Amino acid sequence: MTVQDVFEVIDRRAPFSLQEPWDRSGLLVGDPKREVKKALLTLDITTTVVKEAAVIGADIILSHHPVIWDPIKRISPKHPVWYLVQKNIAAICAHTNLDIAEGGLNDVFGQILAENGIVLAPFGPLEELPGGRVLGRAADCTQIFDAEALAKSLKAATRCEDVRYYAGDNKDAICRVAWCTGSGGDMMEQALRVGADALITADCKHSVWAEAHNLGFTLFDCGHFFTEVPAVNWFGQVLSEDAPELHTVISTTGTMPFFKVL
Repeated sequence: MTVQDVFEVIDRRAPFSLQEPWDRSGLLVGDPKREVKKALLTLDITTTVVKEAAVIGADIILSHHPVIWDPIKRISPKHPVWYLVQKNIAAICAHTNLDIAEGGLNDVFGQILAENGIVLAPFGPLEELPGGRVLGRAADCTQIFDAEALAKSLKAATRCEDVRYYAGDNKDAICRVAWCTGSGGDMMEQALRVGADALITADCKHSVWAEAHNLGFTLFDCGHFFTEVPAVNWFGQVLSEDAPELHTVISTTGTMPFFKVL
């Protein structure tokens, strides 16, 4: 296989054309014609992840979060791109295209919720974007939850050690939930429009909690890492099905949160 072949495998499942205009998904580092035999799968591409890829002999890294975001004005040994170029390792990042794609990250997260007895399939859209794209999902719950019980179920399902939540006016009668992996705290209005009693997301700023309070709307923050790390298994599943000749390895350093909780 070549780097371009891997790009096309991902593109068929989560078209890069779906990405938001501000995003940086795609082939960010590397020669499309280069042959690849081994891929490292990760949530983020850090300097440590690139060094891990070099040690195991990976030719390419696939990640959810882009390794290049803002224009780079200087590249030093502190930047992962330095090591990617030095070690001749390609990098493909599937970010918002994977969030939006049918069967992508939000559907994977919904399946995790379903497998843990929280929601029922099938899932509906949270927000419909231009061009028929859909962001986030919504579904009926398997039972009537109160906010504390749902928080405990989410903690078990996501393995997030510090699920934070605001119990709104309907805290004792949560029958339908919406979710958006990653930073979706600005989608409470959309959640209300689809009839959700609560929103499950991450990265909620103080102003988002204040808005939940003002709306009397139940909100859960399960952590950016914990809502999006399932992307790594998505890469593994897709490549095993569509590119079985490519040897894939899940990163040990890029699938652990950067922080610890006391």
